Amino acid sequence: MPVRRGSWLVVRLWCVVVAAVLVAGCVEPPAGTEKRPSTEGRGHAETARQNKAAIKRLGGAVDYGRVDPKTGQRSGISATITPAMVRAAAAHDLGSPADSDIRPPGFEDLPARNRARGHLLGRQLGGSGELEGNLVALYQRRANSPVMRDYESAVAEAVERGETVRYKVRPIYPSPTTRGAPSAVRITAVGNHGFRLDVLIDNTAEARVREYVPLPAGS
Repeated sequence: MPVRRGSWLVVRLWCVVVAAVLVAGCVEPPAGTEKRPSTEGRGHAETARQNKAAIKRLGGAVDYGRVDPKTGQRSGISATITPAMVRAAAAHDLGSPADSDIRPPGFEDLPARNRARGHLLGRQLGGSGELEGNLVALYQRRANSPVMRDYESAVAEAVERGETVRYKVRPIYPSPTTRGAPSAVRITAVGNHGFRLDVLIDNTAEARVREYVPLPAGS
């Protein structure tokens, strides 16, 4: 039976439409050929609540303290840091960078090219950058890095070796009414296998350190 010319044109038009849809990716590809969602360029992000819950699941604990409503002063943090926390932080599954919308007191008073929103509970220890109470205005060089960073790294290395560390960081302000940056930061740490640390870091470009209990030899 001969095919009508009109029917043949309809069939050809239908083929063109189907081909265009396939090219556009609107039809599901055959099984086994689907593309996974790309994670390229996707940074780790977590809310403060997620951070606290994750730390608890990993056997640790954290108290991010409080922010004084009048002066903005941070009371400091206390935490129990476990090996699981440090491993998760190293894998970027715990902790977060400082939120750029948070401007701790004194941040604008520091040099524009040498200031930081410094974590009290360091990111490599699982600290959140989404909580105002965990961020203070620091000189980036040298107070935040390398000085404070190196002490935090020493704590992380001790925990990686199997220590569980009780860790406290307290910003020191010139007076109870100061509305600016802290003048210093005090770090204390006590591990369950002998690790000890107690240092006071000046929040200046020079970042002078007073070691009341220095790092153990070899740390």
